Amino acid sequence: MKVDDPNWHSRVEAPFEAGPPDGIAWDDAADVVVVGLGGAGICAALEALHQGARVIAIDRFGGGGATRMSGGVYYSGGGTRYQKAAGVEDDAEQMYRYLKMEVADAVADETLRHFCETSSESIDWLARHGVRFDGALSPVKTSYPGAGRFLYYSGNEAQADYADHARPAQRGHRVVGDGLTGHRFFDPLLQAALDMGLKLYGYSEARRFILSDDGGIAGIQIQHVDAASSSAAKLGKIARKFARASTLLFPSIAERLVREANGISDRDGATRSIRIDKAVVLAAGGYIHNRKMVAHYAPRYTGAIPLGSIGCDGSGIRLGQSVGARTDRLDNISAWRQFNPPAAFPTGIVVNGRGERFVAEDCYGGKIGHHIAEDQGGVAYIILDDRLRRRALTEAMPGKGKLFRLQGAPALMGLFLSAKRAATLEALAARCGMDPAALRASVEHYNRSSAGLEEPRFRKHPDFVGEIVEPPFHAVDISIHNRKYLCPSISLGGIVVDEKTGQALDEAGRPIPKLFAAGKNAKGLSSHRYVSGISLADCVYSGRIAGRSASR
Repeated sequence: MKVDDPNWHSRVEAPFEAGPPDGIAWDDAADVVVVGLGGAGICAALEALHQGARVIAIDRFGGGGATRMSGGVYYSGGGTRYQKAAGVEDDAEQMYRYLKMEVADAVADETLRHFCETSSESIDWLARHGVRFDGALSPVKTSYPGAGRFLYYSGNEAQADYADHARPAQRGHRVVGDGLTGHRFFDPLLQAALDMGLKLYGYSEARRFILSDDGGIAGIQIQHVDAASSSAAKLGKIARKFARASTLLFPSIAERLVREANGISDRDGATRSIRIDKAVVLAAGGYIHNRKMVAHYAPRYTGAIPLGSIGCDGSGIRLGQSVGARTDRLDNISAWRQFNPPAAFPTGIVVNGRGERFVAEDCYGGKIGHHIAEDQGGVAYIILDDRLRRRALTEAMPGKGKLFRLQGAPALMGLFLSAKRAATLEALAARCGMDPAALRASVEHYNRSSAGLEEPRFRKHPDFVGEIVEPPFHAVDISIHNRKYLCPSISLGGIVVDEKTGQALDEAGRPIPKLFAAGKNAKGLSSHRYVSGISLADCVYSGRIAGRSASR
């Protein structure tokens, strides 16, 4: 790919041919170089180190990426020790049957089966490296388990249509700790890798590949800021600011921080060339913070809020493309319309811009967001009566601890900043630009089906079945573009790889020598639809495969 290609939206540069590798003045060398030290990168590094390889990791900041910022939910099943301790019945076949509905054809059936069959071993592997899990069950269906709860339904497992195909089981394993626990997932793995001899080039941008005279990958050129310098301290401060909620609320802050970080790297960084003796693993995360890439590949989601680390800029994907790697499903974005808590929200109904119901409200937020963006023009509302609204306010109000405030805050924003009310359904429809007859028909059918008088069009768990009868009526705007009720989003697709080895493939399906990809840099388990925990699980699964293969 040429640098002036209109699709080239990153700081990655075209590779250059430097001649025979022996004639290049290398600053360092390793058997395996890992680009991006988040969840996939650290797992690839650990596996390569276990194989006896010399490993160098390159990270834009200090390591961790989106994994460290995350909720620390890891999708695992098939009868893990934590499921057994909680009395949860599960096996690999039921896990496969459920995940097939979420993963579809993003990976081969053989790959998905292998993932399910080795899931219990993988979570034990994490535990051996210091990651702590627990079997304390969440007593209710929720988007994220509260204090002291670490095992829950993290996707659509218990939703009626899915439960018809596979026995429901709680598979979302949250790392032990208070609040968001992504740092408790990543930090032990990083320490284990450092103890084994991992060499980390932090505060370094991977800019371009260095090619030998035969066109093969010989090394990589980075822009490196000395970790002991004041410039590195400034970059660390920028990364911490980027992880704050205010950055999620105000994308202009994120853009300013990116510009500051880029300026520091350009001004204070020094070019370094690292020789790659065996292989390079691209594991630099998704592209959601590269808004030009979002606009090009997934324009329906430009109104959603980007969720990820400052390094989720597509640079790893672009590095792969620069040497001919094929990509797939870059148009897939997961935009979450999570609204439980409060449980009163999924007890209401979700309608489109015409007033028609189109989804079961107790589905996972990513599924709801997908239908809103792809099928409904990005526009949707939650319809509540006054009783449900009062209940929603009570359920979303701040409770004890930071986590509950984090969960309830978006719903409160929706209720106070993005809701319309009216004395009748017809008046509410007029205020929202809906067809009054369509909205009334949707509500009346829902009420009749809740009373057992008609078959429901969209089945829900009994916990979320109710009626909409008490005026005034309310419509909470959950449209994808509504910045007053945030809709977070992440990118899903990536480089096409050989699923047994993680080796990148070119446009003709041939393996590219020395090039591997994992996590959000690769098309994998989470590239079709997202459920909580599947991204970390894919990072571990694909990262370990790529690390083992690269070291050989």
